[in-house]
Amino acid sequence: MSHILTSYSDREFKELLSDQVKEAVRQVISGDTSEKAEQVTQGIGYRTRSETRKLLGIAYSTMHYWEKAKILVPRRIGRKVFYSDEAIREALEKTGKGAK
Repeated sequence: MSHILTSYSDREFKELLSDQVKEAVRQVISGDTSEKAEQVTQGIGYRTRSETRKLLGIAYSTMHYWEKAKILVPRRIGRKVFYSDEAIREALEKTGKGAK
């Protein structure tokens, strides 16, 4: 395995780092959704209650009902609630809301 070493002066490194941070902040402020779209297509694995609710187009009360009826099975980590992509797909199939 070969290694490529690049040396920057302190000033060059600070400028490079500053530019990267500015770009990241600019994306967050502008609400750039290109990364979010990539995550959805790649299947990130787990989603929060808010993300799941928006994805399914349902209210929190409906999510609660679906949990009690075992239509949508949550995963709990401490006090946090997450839903796997697989559980979301199964809920869509059970309720008939899935894409055809």
